[in-house]
Amino acid sequence: MGSIPTRRIRRKAVTVETERNRRPATGVAGSDAERQAANRLAEDLRARGRAVSVESISVRLGSGWVTSLHALLALGGGLLSISFPLIGATVCLIVAFSFYSERALGSPLLGRLAPTRASQNVISPPPGPAWSHVEIVLSAGYDLERSYPVGEWLSKRFSGRFTTDRVLFWGGMVPVFLAAMLNVAAVEGTGTQLLQVLASVVLLAVVAAQVDGFLSEDPEADEADMQASADAIATLDGLLEEPDADPPVAVCFFGAESRSAAGAAKFFARRRSPMDSTPVVINFVKGAGRGSGPLTAPPVLLTAKEGDLATLRMSGDLGSQSPLKPKPAVLRRTTVALLARRRGLRATTVVGQGETASDVGLDVIEGVFAQGDGQ
Repeated sequence: MGSIPTRRIRRKAVTVETERNRRPATGVAGSDAERQAANRLAEDLRARGRAVSVESISVRLGSGWVTSLHALLALGGGLLSISFPLIGATVCLIVAFSFYSERALGSPLLGRLAPTRASQNVISPPPGPAWSHVEIVLSAGYDLERSYPVGEWLSKRFSGRFTTDRVLFWGGMVPVFLAAMLNVAAVEGTGTQLLQVLASVVLLAVVAAQVDGFLSEDPEADEADMQASADAIATLDGLLEEPDADPPVAVCFFGAESRSAAGAAKFFARRRSPMDSTPVVINFVKGAGRGSGPLTAPPVLLTAKEGDLATLRMSGDLGSQSPLKPKPAVLRRTTVALLARRRGLRATTVVGQGETASDVGLDVIEGVFAQGDGQ
């Protein structure tokens, strides 16, 4: 097993620098700005003496488009059930299963109709024999999340308890299917009609929210949008601090991470068995600072569960020995760590930013190596 220095290092100023004349720092998935950010991340890794591969991938970017498609089809199935109950109920069931399969299980059905764009994965070392010795994978996304005012409001107002996917599935698709089944059973009355109307209102509201997102201007990217990748590189710098250090660590920066981890999904799909070993995946996501002042470090969390419609238990115990005592968190989104867990790998996501986040990452790695040495 490998080892890392136990002492902490000061955060190096060379992590993912973005000069004024190189703005924007990144861009939305599939944009030229995202491609330029991938190339700069590759340069940062090469500057540290690492072999790097920038893989061009094609990813489905129509998250809002897919949401609208499922909502409209569910609405159409509900209306169809008024005249043709069995056919309408069947349509509602197929649409609900397709949406759940894509969002909860990562297997798109109707979502395959979404348009695709080119993105990039930055992989170090390049896929090949070197991966058989990898014990740790440091990962992060680097694309800019599109503007979605309704989603941002739900996140702030309900702290992740209510999301668009949950509102659409449980507030729209399930009730409209129940109304359709009542029509199949010839159960007519005010209750059935009211259920159908309320479900239809929810479905139309979701579509309206997606249209609002399409019409909103994307925020301008700055260096803060590259924070997660900067934290991953800072963690790598901590591993390289020892002279002649050659830690068994891979670094992956995935494109289209904000689009249900589309870049990471493509990485795993291309390689049914991408690694001969079973590495631990440590993902980094920028967290919102809640410090009480400029000298107060923002909290750093480790995910205990991830996912939206269906949550999956993560390897939150990896940071149990950290002196920083990161608290457990539930992340209502799809990340590379969640995809890794689905493949049976140990994985967690560090939610935070700055030196504290990289320190927690180093603590997790220390714990992994300590567990390996003790076996």
